[in-house]
Amino acid sequence: MSKPHAFQLAYTIKPHKKIHESQADAARYHMRHHMGWTPHETIQTTLLGHIPLASGTNEQKRNEARNVMRKQIKEAFKTLEVDHLISFTGSLMVNDLEDAIEVEIP
Repeated sequence: MSKPHAFQLAYTIKPHKKIHESQADAARYHMRHHMGWTPHETIQTTLLGHIPLASGTNEQKRNEARNVMRKQIKEAFKTLEVDHLISFTGSLMVNDLEDAIEVEIP
């Protein structure tokens, strides 16, 4: 049985090459406006939301949170057709789970 946990995701999206900056911008815009998460009022690359996690140990929940977040973001980038042009690095803080969770999408 899963339970929603509040999260804060701080992230950076970089193009692999300078000519792909517009695709990186499109991905950033999509993250802020179309993922169903709330942008932080004053920090452009920080999002707030909820993530459902199954019961288990904190380590199991941390792995699940990383996997769920990676999957959602990767799917969005594939839909935008920018997945092969940009990289994503994020720091995910999940309520009740200590320490930041690193999320990377090469």
